[in-house]
Amino acid sequence: MQVGFSVPKKRFRRAVDRHRVRRVMVEAWRLNKHPLYASLPAGIQLHLFLIFTDSSLPDFSAVETALLKITDRLTELLQAPDA
Repeated sequence: MQVGFSVPKKRFRRAVDRHRVRRVMVEAWRLNKHPLYASLPAGIQLHLFLIFTDSSLPDFSAVETALLKITDRLTELLQAPDA
């Protein structure tokens, strides 16, 4: 599994702010990636690219909540039987 993170320069002009948002995203991913890895079937590759689109600086809990929604939804899709 490969994961990429992006924070647009158009939203955050200062590099300090972009790096801070990216660090928060990476830390939230690091702490919450394990259920998704466990549900990934053998032989399946998954590539994710997460783009931060809000224009205000987030706190960790907001990013973590959004990331948990994403991982829960992906876990459901991976475990759903094919129709």
